[in-house]
Amino acid sequence: MTGNFKPTELMVIRCAQEIIDGEVVFAGVGLPLLVIGFAMATHAKNIILFTEGGSIRATPPPGLAITVDDPALFCKGDGTFGMLATMAALQRGEVDVAFIGGAQIDKYGNINSTGVGNWNKPETFTYFAGSGGASDMAACGKRILAIIPQDPKRFVERVDYLSAPGFLDGPGARERLDMQGNGPSVVVSTMGVYKFDSHTKEMYLSEYFPGQSVEKIRANCSFDLDVAHDVKETEEPSEDELTILRDLDPTSFYLS
Repeated sequence: MTGNFKPTELMVIRCAQEIIDGEVVFAGVGLPLLVIGFAMATHAKNIILFTEGGSIRATPPPGLAITVDDPALFCKGDGTFGMLATMAALQRGEVDVAFIGGAQIDKYGNINSTGVGNWNKPETFTYFAGSGGASDMAACGKRILAIIPQDPKRFVERVDYLSAPGFLDGPGARERLDMQGNGPSVVVSTMGVYKFDSHTKEMYLSEYFPGQSVEKIRANCSFDLDVAHDVKETEEPSEDELTILRDLDPTSFYLS
């Protein structure tokens, strides 16, 4: 037990634990790239990393990647076939985990990475970088893993713009649209870990981070959050895990 860690560090380490050694993981821009680097450096040395930029790696990147087109993802890589190759593999159902972030997420796991405000009133809508390939990833990956810092403006009743589909409006929605992936499985925030009810398809709190509580998390969530009957505290990271993670991001580009 150290207690000497940032919420963002525990978020990255806990999220990496959701990745199983040997899986094919399609990672989006941002924190997912750091999580994959940590997983490859620790318990998941045999995963295959795909990115929208077209890199395919079976070995850890030699440096911290900032974007999906970062040279760190291609330097001494194991395959560079371009965007069409990795996106086609995704649509063929060859990706185990679609791993994305975003600006907002709602109770059905729908993610917004396009903008906030009223889409019908352009003067009120603020654009972000955009979704990139996140919609394809969320529709086609066998399961979706999401990582999003938590506050009431990010965990919302309904996203302002649907960039990447979760369970849409509830049970049966993905099936009606013939989406091949199984939808969201786990969401990790700076306060806890969430899973999805198999019947209602709604998000529920599974774990809370040390120093947090169910009450604090509910106060940082804008919808009526369900809580697992066996909700538990997340294990703190070890000193070795923190050392590895901080070496991967020495300037705290992601971890600040």
